Amino acid sequence: MKILITNDDSIESLGLKELASALMRVGDVYVVAPKAPQSAGSHATTLHKPLRVEEFSLGVGEKLALRVSGTPSDCVVLALDVLVKDGIDIVVSGINKGPNLGDDVIYSGTVAGAMEGAINGRLSFAFSVNDFENPDFKFTANFASFFLKYIWELEIRDNVCFNVNVPNLPADKIKGCKFTRLARRLYVERVLIGKDPFDHDFFWIGGKLKDDYFEGTDSWAVKEGYVAITPLRIDITDYSFLEKMSKVNLELPKEL
Repeated sequence: MKILITNDDSIESLGLKELASALMRVGDVYVVAPKAPQSAGSHATTLHKPLRVEEFSLGVGEKLALRVSGTPSDCVVLALDVLVKDGIDIVVSGINKGPNLGDDVIYSGTVAGAMEGAINGRLSFAFSVNDFENPDFKFTANFASFFLKYIWELEIRDNVCFNVNVPNLPADKIKGCKFTRLARRLYVERVLIGKDPFDHDFFWIGGKLKDDYFEGTDSWAVKEGYVAITPLRIDITDYSFLEKMSKVNLELPKEL
């Protein structure tokens, strides 16, 4: 099995290094990751300037490690098309410092890296640990190696993306795994307005999380001490609404 690893916290992040070390127990590891952090960059792709690629050894026994002056999506495209000649079976993104739950997957560079793998027909995974300050990457890395092997042995080869969020708890405190749906992650007071040293207004987007933690969602599972596993698909068509609209006879007016 040939595994491509990327992330959005940069190639120098501890989470990526722990992940690469653990996944070598499963297959051959190739790392192509951003040179600089790309958090909340979503699925941005660099089209209007050249990308630079440099060797950057992680020193953990990987087959190849390269850093790219671009986004997670850039890294996956470059790896699959030109940088890794051997043919990648699985794309893995992470381990992210902090969760990627609910609606936040839309903004996540970590999830985007995995989704780019799925778009290109690869079984893909995104791994995150639910702590920004002192995340324990070791358990998540070990779980990643177990889960990849488990899914592979089920002979799942679909271009699905598994979004995995792990509670930042001691291993003996984690209750198990839950397959979940995405939660709604709503934020209040999203824009902070301040003054710079020249007395000009600045605007800083952030906000305070308002999460309802409904049972069955990824946010609920992590809060309850479970590893949350959410399968994501590329097609985001709202089929129930499409079915409703199929009964509507929308005609163009004669004059527009």
